[in-house]
Amino acid sequence: MSELVNIVLNGKNITARKGEYILDVARRHGIEIPTLCNDPRLEPYSSCYVCVVEIEGQRNLQPSCSTRVAEGMKINTENERVYKARKTALDLIMSNHYADCVAPCRERCPAGVDVQGYISLIEKGLYSEAIGLIKQVNPLPAICGRVCVRPCEAACRRNYMDEGNGVGIDYLKRFAADRDMESEHHFKPTIAPSTGKKVAIIGAGPGGLSAAYFLQQKGHQCDIYEAQPHAGGWLRYGIPEYRLPNDILDKEVSTITELGVKIFYNQRLGKNLSYKTIAENYDATILTIGSQRGQLLGAEGDDADGVFSGIDFLRNMEVTGQRYDFSGKRIAVVGGGNTAMDCCRTSIRCGSTDVTVIYRRTEAEMPANPIEIHESKLEGVKYMFLTAPVRVNKTADGKVKSMTLIRMELGEPDASGRRRPVPVEGSEFEMEFDYILAAIGQKTEVDFLEDIKKHSKQGELKITKWGDIEADRQTLQTGIPSVFAAGDGVTGPATIIEAIAQAKLASHSCHLYLTGQPVTPPRKEFLSKKDNFRKLSSDDFVTRYQKQQREEMPVMDANQRVNFKEVELGYTHEQAMHETARCLECGCVEYFECDLKRHADTYQADQLRFMGDHKEFDVNFTHPFIEIDNNKCILCSRCVRICKEVVGANAITLVKRGFDTFVAPAFGDNLADTTCESCGLCISACPTGAITENVPFKPGPVKTDKFETICGYCSVGCTLTFHHKSGYLMRVTGANGQVNTDGNLCMYGKFGYREFNSINRLTKPLRKEGNKFVEISYQEAFDIIIQKIKSVDPEANAFFAGAILTNEEQYLVQKLARAGAKTNNVGSFHYLGTGNGFISDSTQNSMFGDISKANHIYLFATQINRYNAVAGYMVNASKKPVTVIAKEESSLTNRSKEFIKVDSYYHFIKAVNHYLLSSNKQNMVFIGDHCEGFGAYSANLQLEDYANLCEQAGCERSVIERFADEFNNDYGALLIFAEAEVSDNTAAEIMNLMLITGKLGKTAGGLIALKPKNNSHGLSDMGLNPNWGLGLQDITNQEFADKLKRKWGVESLPSKKYNMVELLEKGSLSNILIVGEDPIGTAKYKAVVKDYLQKVRFKVVIDAFLTETAQMADLLLPASLWFESGGSFTNTNHTIQQFEVGVKPKVELTTADLLTKLLNGFGINSSTDIYDIQTEILSLLPHAESGKHLQFTQTSSEGQHLQFHAGCSYLMHNFDIDFENKLNNAKTHSHERVHQH
Repeated sequence: MSELVNIVLNGKNITARKGEYILDVARRHGIEIPTLCNDPRLEPYSSCYVCVVEIEGQRNLQPSCSTRVAEGMKINTENERVYKARKTALDLIMSNHYADCVAPCRERCPAGVDVQGYISLIEKGLYSEAIGLIKQVNPLPAICGRVCVRPCEAACRRNYMDEGNGVGIDYLKRFAADRDMESEHHFKPTIAPSTGKKVAIIGAGPGGLSAAYFLQQKGHQCDIYEAQPHAGGWLRYGIPEYRLPNDILDKEVSTITELGVKIFYNQRLGKNLSYKTIAENYDATILTIGSQRGQLLGAEGDDADGVFSGIDFLRNMEVTGQRYDFSGKRIAVVGGGNTAMDCCRTSIRCGSTDVTVIYRRTEAEMPANPIEIHESKLEGVKYMFLTAPVRVNKTADGKVKSMTLIRMELGEPDASGRRRPVPVEGSEFEMEFDYILAAIGQKTEVDFLEDIKKHSKQGELKITKWGDIEADRQTLQTGIPSVFAAGDGVTGPATIIEAIAQAKLASHSCHLYLTGQPVTPPRKEFLSKKDNFRKLSSDDFVTRYQKQQREEMPVMDANQRVNFKEVELGYTHEQAMHETARCLECGCVEYFECDLKRHADTYQADQLRFMGDHKEFDVNFTHPFIEIDNNKCILCSRCVRICKEVVGANAITLVKRGFDTFVAPAFGDNLADTTCESCGLCISACPTGAITENVPFKPGPVKTDKFETICGYCSVGCTLTFHHKSGYLMRVTGANGQVNTDGNLCMYGKFGYREFNSINRLTKPLRKEGNKFVEISYQEAFDIIIQKIKSVDPEANAFFAGAILTNEEQYLVQKLARAGAKTNNVGSFHYLGTGNGFISDSTQNSMFGDISKANHIYLFATQINRYNAVAGYMVNASKKPVTVIAKEESSLTNRSKEFIKVDSYYHFIKAVNHYLLSSNKQNMVFIGDHCEGFGAYSANLQLEDYANLCEQAGCERSVIERFADEFNNDYGALLIFAEAEVSDNTAAEIMNLMLITGKLGKTAGGLIALKPKNNSHGLSDMGLNPNWGLGLQDITNQEFADKLKRKWGVESLPSKKYNMVELLEKGSLSNILIVGEDPIGTAKYKAVVKDYLQKVRFKVVIDAFLTETAQMADLLLPASLWFESGGSFTNTNHTIQQFEVGVKPKVELTTADLLTKLLNGFGINSSTDIYDIQTEILSLLPHAESGKHLQFTQTSSEGQHLQFHAGCSYLMHNFDIDFENKLNNAKTHSHERVHQH
């Protein structure tokens, strides 16, 4: 037991183990100390100094990750000195962190909408999820997608590409919003339990609707009081329907009222609604009154009949429902903003063919949306720039006759940054008009002020000198503590998105007030910005990204725009997908995971504090799975160290020294050209976004849901964490599992999830008619299958199950065969034609945890670092001598103590066994206690020619004998081999070797047989064999048969046993059911397997994908994936691991459901519940045997190798092919640097 020491941690007396690091002790006691360079899988490095703590009696602060506790030590992890030191460390790191935490579009958006995130979701078809992301800060995406002024698009860096436009952000927002509203289950946020608090919101414009949306979610009842008969405010009464249809507005409003928000119409504060009533019935008030009093020209004669403010012109038509008749009339619109555009385009729709916009600056200075200007020109609107009104000339009866105008020229810039227009002396001229619409500004209506002052009991509501409501700009709390204000009523005329942003702030402050907390501004977020280092230019982009023109918005033909139907028609799906590809992904994809960002937020880091020289790097994504962005690297060396210390690959290194140091692939620019094993552990080690996954989809900083499951690839059985958004898998990370206790993964676990997002998933039953598949119902499919099976002799049916299936699914397949179809023709192509060597080799496998206990490790016929890499990490971490026995050298050879080259694995092992027996070096104590058949085996083997065995092994006798003696004499010898590399009889002889030496089942040595697939072991355990039932029980055993009949409720079971290969070769099968295997796609001898299946009259395939085998089928049933159904796998150590359903299946029925339905069709009751199936399995397993049960196996030839790649698994084989192709392509194109994904 470790010696304990007494220490004082943050003033608390505690005990710790002597030699423990301070960081580990603190974490165990729930004290968080920030770290960047520390990784529990690695030795301390102490490079970042973010984890420093104060130790009494020591002058300097010490890094907690590498300082060990000692008796009497007094440690303080949290005080001002420590805080300042950590902040300084972070400030220094950030001073050379040339990277953007978020994209400039999000930064420019007043509401902070995560544009990059929702574009990523749209690309994946996750429209409601995209809307959910938008609605975190903007509850009106369908509206804003049509009428927002789009500051985000102005900030878009795609503008640097000289393509004319940034990404069509608003168009994409509208695309997603429309599809969300059209869906059966549109996005609806979660509402917190009622707080009992009530909030009155004055005004149902964008600010009021948004404030209600945010506060209702917090559990506060929100009631909106609106002066007009309908909701929307300026959205309804100031924006014409051809831009924003009322039905869209009404639908978006309904998504707010469905949360419980109430709207009371025709209620005007200070008129028929008194603040006295509000104060008596509500706990807080938010004023979102807008700024809707229009201004006239401010020129002589602007009181003429026929002069309107643009706002009144637009509002009157919406309120009355009557359109102006401008037929044959000449219309002047004065102004250059979006209201001016609405006025001029509306005038066209009111019948005028002579509409002129008069603006005092040039077109370049117009604040209106350029698209609106363009569309107005198409509709026939004329423009007069650098022109301003002087006076309105009236007729005798006071109507508009004409307008005197003056030419302008641009002078020096004014406060807005635009050049100030200056009149040109003597340039006045006159133009005749019938109507003049002034779109030059708005004022706030505050006629309720006296009513509030009269009835307010605390504080005072004040007005600014500009006539707007006075509120604290940091909190939007007014002089009355319970009253908040937001929107144009506070800022003066602004934009919809600014009103929404203010509503978010006001609702935040209001919530604090309602919950009794101090009303303080939201904490400012730390953001690293490239713009802090230098101004970007086109040169930073045009040579790095592919050009792609913006998708044009489909619009109604200009000559058809004589009504108020919506002009913009919305993107098609194809257009939207193309437009998402234009996003340059400026923000960091690790935004939600980055340790550096999290600590910088906590300690309020200052990127400018130590600003000086900085380094810039191109992003290196030549590797198909891994990107390296040295701009984000903090030189913690975790990637370098994990690659060396855990993986043993040494593929990444630190290049140069001092300030010039950076991380790079060893020996070159291309990671694919190094010893990289593509495991992705460098990604898991990186505390920033410097090393990330090179994904095949649009990456985005998306907050995901997650679940744990067991890997469905190799047989090690690692625990994975799948990160997903509504079932779309975005990444996989390692979990601290039963096998991979430190969370390490290999490339299968890390990157193998990509196929699960495939659009080629089978989701419906299909029957082949001619050369095409047609969709049928599940019941039709079941009826056809059952009829086909029943129509032939039972022995004319065969059932095959794959090693990707769960134990429960495998069990149901053999139950369907034996209880339903009454045949023992059940098996797996995975082991087709092989003997018992691959069954017995894992009878008493050592556990992976035993690797570290071994004295000497022998890697026999295994590419462990490629196909079972996590086990390879354990070998590497053991630091024990390794001997590699293989047919050729590999990357393992350089890591081994000794390399033994052989020509034949079978003859090598047989020669070893011959030598040990002929030298009388066998372990007779072990053999006598545990084994049968030794005498016959020994006698027969020693009859063989030892010299011939050595010759065929391709080894000198001295090498074989030295190996045999070394292995035999070492109590802690551990032999690891891969079934995929050897024959069945080689596996049997390896087992014989373990019996001869007595090493089987030893805790510090023994044998590990690496099976090809995640549940290869389950195939034998679950009875997928014509000769064996559940738990390798002989199907001819009457006691076992009787137990099955009772459990399954059948009167008879089959007893005949046939050779499955012979049945296939002779064409004896009429029907075949293949579940979760792709024998054609994975076959080493494809023509042979095709011939097998072509002889079968009716083929049924149950699979998740349209594999080559599935394409040959007569009927297809869609399968679920293991994490969609739950169950268990048995790894190569015979460790059974349970996992739950992780995501909703993409199919109506899971694989277990399908098999159960088929069983029901044969009159056999069977539960679909996984736990019921497991209980049934446990009741049928044999009792543990006592006495001698290990059998020596005699072999006369090498036997059979596995006939299918990757355990007959489509997923694994497809991944292997794709991986090799991508890796080879990366090597071929190693010098290309195209940044567009």
